[in-house]
Amino acid sequence: MTGIDVSRVERLLAEINEALVVMNDLLGVGEEEFLSDAKSIYAIKYAVVKIVEAATIVGFHILESLYGLSAETYSDVFKWLGERGVVSNTVSRGFVRLVGLRNLIVHRYWDVDDLRVYREAKGNGLATVKRFIEE
Repeated sequence: MTGIDVSRVERLLAEINEALVVMNDLLGVGEEEFLSDAKSIYAIKYAVVKIVEAATIVGFHILESLYGLSAETYSDVFKWLGERGVVSNTVSRGFVRLVGLRNLIVHRYWDVDDLRVYREAKGNGLATVKRFIEE
């Protein structure tokens, strides 16, 4: 096990924060306005993916550096962070949901419902990401 690479974590948290600002701006409109703007739809999907990817890298790094653990899935990263008290259970569960949303977007398990992306991101998504950065 090695120590935490603080500069790496700070860089990734800055990426998350940057995407969070974009996400917050995009979600500041109503559903109809959002769904009528193709650029916003593409941008919110990218923001979700970028946030989940960066947060997962932070989580992998913390789990490896502090606990000698190597999670196999993105969801496991956040479950394990919650179990070890690195993040709250609320953030852990929230990020597991965001991982699911990211998987829908990236892997297109079925046609992604843009309204679902909007609602999940606006629902607990924003709050979960903000709390992750704080914790």
